[in-house]
Amino acid sequence: MGSLGTFGAALREADPYAEKDSFDFCGEQFVVHGRIPPMLMLQLGAAASGKIEEMEGLAAIWEAMRCSLTAPERKQMEPDPETNGQTMVERTVEADAAEFQRFYKLAVASYVDLEELIRLAMVLFEAQAGRPTVQQPVLQVGPLPTSTSSNGSVSVHPALQDMTPVDRVLAG
Repeated sequence: MGSLGTFGAALREADPYAEKDSFDFCGEQFVVHGRIPPMLMLQLGAAASGKIEEMEGLAAIWEAMRCSLTAPERKQMEPDPETNGQTMVERTVEADAAEFQRFYKLAVASYVDLEELIRLAMVLFEAQAGRPTVQQPVLQVGPLPTSTSSNGSVSVHPALQDMTPVDRVLAG
């Protein structure tokens, strides 16, 4: 067999000067600092189309929000104190999950329901994938619904039902 090529050789850099997206959540504003990795976008698509178990899809939604609200580790040039600022040195700025932690605490304290969290994850997905987003209606905040049974079959969460499966899009 022959080589099919080289993939993933270069990291895609986000424009550091681009205006950051933001959203309001339970009366507070949050800034989207990070990006959802493309492989995670594929997993979200698989969850939306019922190709993977619901719990795996919920884990993908959690990770999408964590990635979106965490400022990623980055390199930064600074004046070198040893040369009194005459030269520059590269310094690593650690990832900062403060925005995600604030979001998490507010979601728990406010008892935000699952459908609202899924809708938010899908808006983040669409914004980062370049798909147009639509303002979603505001839902009442309340306790999470409980399921009465689980038979282990793949199911599509109601908040994901409006997404079109990839196989239907490709079929035309």
